[in-house]
Amino acid sequence: MNNKLTAILAKRAVTPWVIFTTLIVAMPAEAQRLKYQKDGVEVWARLSLSSQAAALDTFMTTDEDSLRGDASLRFNAQWISAHALTYGLRIEYDSDTHTAEELQRDEIYLYFVGDFGRVEVGEQDGPADRLAFHAPITGLGQIRGDFARYVGRQALLSAYDTSDAGKLIYLSRPSQGWRFGVSYAPEYTKNLDEDRASRRTRQHNAIELGVQYQQELGGWVGGVSGGYVTADADRITERADLDSWSIGGELRYGRFTFGTAYVWRGDSNLSLRTENGNQEERNVGVSCRGRKWSAALSSSQTVSSGRNYDLLGVGVSMKLTRWINWRTDFVQYDETTASGNAREANVLLSELELRI
Repeated sequence: MNNKLTAILAKRAVTPWVIFTTLIVAMPAEAQRLKYQKDGVEVWARLSLSSQAAALDTFMTTDEDSLRGDASLRFNAQWISAHALTYGLRIEYDSDTHTAEELQRDEIYLYFVGDFGRVEVGEQDGPADRLAFHAPITGLGQIRGDFARYVGRQALLSAYDTSDAGKLIYLSRPSQGWRFGVSYAPEYTKNLDEDRASRRTRQHNAIELGVQYQQELGGWVGGVSGGYVTADADRITERADLDSWSIGGELRYGRFTFGTAYVWRGDSNLSLRTENGNQEERNVGVSCRGRKWSAALSSSQTVSSGRNYDLLGVGVSMKLTRWINWRTDFVQYDETTASGNAREANVLLSELELRI
């Protein structure tokens, strides 16, 4: 076993925790809430600092740094009018060290909510992702989590989407179990600092569609979803257009959630030189949630360009105290080429987060 675990008590991991803990202790109780509410106006903010450690069993890592720290800020301000219309601003920012999408904080958008539904303008995930059912995840993202910083690739879970690209989004209100959404992004970009144009992503006129239906079935709640994404690639990048879709299903009973999805990425955003891309994925999982904890088991099977990628992830998230959260993942990654060559890796991640 090639164990790259470094002691968590290393100076650079401890120092930000000491500073942050001091701030919490010194701060008055009312200030710790960071919340204001009066006459239909509500403003709140949340600051957090986390420290993460990784243990690897592999020789294929691309990142030797097994200790990381992350700071993030979430801010929300909204006003509810006399006509029950809600106007708001949401800002999420972090130091960009997480790769798990649900832990990243890099969004800023305005929103408007009423009987007609919800409209958002700015940098935010689109409906193909937000309305999709798939294998449930928790902890540090499991098969779509932070492990990918060290080895392999993440599962898609849902259609290949435009992430936090600036866009106009509409999400309908739930009606008789149905909900749908649509978004338009003039441009979706990534890795624009790369020297070679073929390593950059620049997609134009991206449209995302999402729909879901939920129905109570005795003591169960069942749901199905579908999503589709399309966009036109800038030809200078030598990448394919976006043309991806997914279908998913979910069953919930008490604390338990069962989810699954099939994802077709095709050649979306792959290099035009890629042969037999046609990436497709199947994912499935189960989760259990308590009042202060959650745990999940998820897996995915991906086929792309003659290679098979199998992921199995176990994750746990727990609220230890009012201010401290603990998250941990164990992910097993297996990759097999068309010629039968195989590579595998095991990644164990743990993270403590201080939050106010």
